[in-house]
Amino acid sequence: MVDPRQPRLGQAITGIVALTGFLLDVPLVLPVLATILGAASVFGPAANPYAWLFRGLRRAGVVGPPRELEEAAPPRFANAIGFVVLSAAAVAWYALPWLAWGLALLVAALALLAALTGLCLGCELYVWGRRIATGGRVPARRVRTVERATG
Repeated sequence: MVDPRQPRLGQAITGIVALTGFLLDVPLVLPVLATILGAASVFGPAANPYAWLFRGLRRAGVVGPPRELEEAAPPRFANAIGFVVLSAAAVAWYALPWLAWGLALLVAALALLAALTGLCLGCELYVWGRRIATGGRVPARRVRTVERATG
């Protein structure tokens, strides 16, 4: 289970960095973001700089405790999709820069949509795929309310 604010922070950073890379024409952001998302999807929070930053913000008291926790698999799946698309963009940069930036802008738009609204299309694709694979036995995303200790 994961604090849902942590993936949203990562989505905001990914979207802003990809958009800034496009605006400033810095193609190095493509493989860097692909590497970050790939590591996060394969190795989870242990290799995710966005999770490290979020934990640091929690320790510093900037971010309070979560109200609820969500399963970690949908954001990891979304990271995997972002990794594939940004890897394709990094490779495309050498032959078709317009395609590379188009893919990067797609990732930026979807990441910023998720960060601002909470609607993560990659996460929803995971839930739909799981629903199809299980014949509807797992109908929706799993969310657990965090119990608060009262003194």
